[in-house]
Amino acid sequence: MASLQLLLTLFLTLSAVSAAGESPPPPPPSFVNAAETLASSGYTAMSLTLQLIAPTLPLPSNPITALTIFSPPNDAFSSAGQPSLAQLLLHFSPLSLSPESLLSLPFSSTIPTLSPSKHLTITSNLTQKVSINNVGISDVPIFDDGFVIVYTIDNFFDLNFTLNLTNSTNTKPKSDFQCLKLETISRFEDASTLLKSRGYSIVATFLELQLMGFLDHGGFSGDVMKWTVFAPVDEELVQFSGDFLSYFSLFMRHVVPCKVGWSDIEEMVNGTVVSNNVKGFSLEITRDENDEILMVNGVDIMFPDMYESEWLVIHGIRGVISLPENAEDRETESMEEFRVEKVEAPDPESLEDFPAE
Repeated sequence: MASLQLLLTLFLTLSAVSAAGESPPPPPPSFVNAAETLASSGYTAMSLTLQLIAPTLPLPSNPITALTIFSPPNDAFSSAGQPSLAQLLLHFSPLSLSPESLLSLPFSSTIPTLSPSKHLTITSNLTQKVSINNVGISDVPIFDDGFVIVYTIDNFFDLNFTLNLTNSTNTKPKSDFQCLKLETISRFEDASTLLKSRGYSIVATFLELQLMGFLDHGGFSGDVMKWTVFAPVDEELVQFSGDFLSYFSLFMRHVVPCKVGWSDIEEMVNGTVVSNNVKGFSLEITRDENDEILMVNGVDIMFPDMYESEWLVIHGIRGVISLPENAEDRETESMEEFRVEKVEAPDPESLEDFPAE
């Protein structure tokens, strides 16, 4: 009886999707294999859901390169009644989230989803167990073919979940030192807030670290310098965690010291080179063979004009802009200002002209 009710609930929820005028295209093989794994693992409801809505998922591009699915158990479907399509799409993220990636995301980090204007939030502080929207996540995926990753979860994600930070109290004793309050004078607050809400927390953190307007050569004279940032998603930057020596180059090769909006990029001829401020390194705008997808140094621009102000524009990109193979020496040159100059010991023969004391 419970299984019959479950199937009826799924049919009512997804009938609007399958009742479209034209038959949707068949789902990719990865979706078929993921659905079979879900069914064989006892997650029949999510398996049926995936088979029904896979052809109509609002994925960001085609062909798709990454998708993470979070599967509630069968009894969650039975007890929740008729979940909306928006709530179902909350369980699909257009990122490839490995267990290591999830564990590396700090508390309150956000994960983009296919549900319109909705994201997931990391709610765990531990390094061994992950929770999202206060729902437990399996330690390892039950399916991972390099394209689709499937995790099991304890319950449905709440579509209207908000993270409450007001209940945290600090009971530690205060010292008597009268320290001044450090004011982080940064013009990037609005941009970083938006980036965090859309799964670009690491780039947002890079911007927040510019305490005194590091990127503002105009200082406070009123001549504000304009910038363009090509921002990779968190998943692509996690692999660089802890590699402090590469942070300078990693960040600087994704910024351009002029404002280049999406309309400007669309008008560029294939192969147009946009110089940036890393010595010997430049960014090239190209198009795919079908002249449909615009790329910067071979990386798809998937979220153009994600943020724009009078002096700053940020474009979301699918991956990290790599240094060319012959650019290692150039990268070293860009760090010269941070090096300690080596002092050579004097030649003993050159000291013979000096009188001995």
